[in-house]
Amino acid sequence: MPSRSANTLIELVVTLALLAIAAAVAVPNIVTIVDRLNVRAAAHEVTLGLWTARNAASMRGENVQVTIDAGTGRIHALAGDDTIFTRDLTRRRGVRLAVTRTSIAYAPTGLGIGAANTTIVVTRGRRADTVTTSRLGRVAIR
Repeated sequence: MPSRSANTLIELVVTLALLAIAAAVAVPNIVTIVDRLNVRAAAHEVTLGLWTARNAASMRGENVQVTIDAGTGRIHALAGDDTIFTRDLTRRRGVRLAVTRTSIAYAPTGLGIGAANTTIVVTRGRRADTVTTSRLGRVAIR
C-alpha cells in the first residue's frame, strides 16, 4: 500500500474555509482593540501636553498657552516664543479631536487663567475617551 504524501484538494478547501471563518470572527475584534489603544494613547498624549504646559509655567515663572486645533488634530504648548510641546494626533494615532475651548493658559502658580475648564474628546471608530481640565489645573481621562 503506497503512503500518502500530499493533501487533497478537498482538505485544502476545508482548511481555507475554516481559516476564513476564524479571520471573519477575529478581525472586528482586532480593529476594536487597535482603536481603543490609539484613543487611549492619544488621550495620554493630550494629558502629557497639559501637564507639560502647567509644569513649564511653574518652572519658568511665566504664562504658558496650550492650543488645540480640532480640525488638524494638533496640540501645541507655547511659553513665550518657545514651543515646549507639540503633537499631531490625527497623523500619529488616526484620531479626531473635539474641544469645548481651543486654548488653555496656565499661570506661574499652575492654575488655569480665565475660563480654563475644557473638555477634549478623542475618538477613533466607535471608541472615545474624554480628557477634562479644571481651572485648578487638574486633568482627568474618562
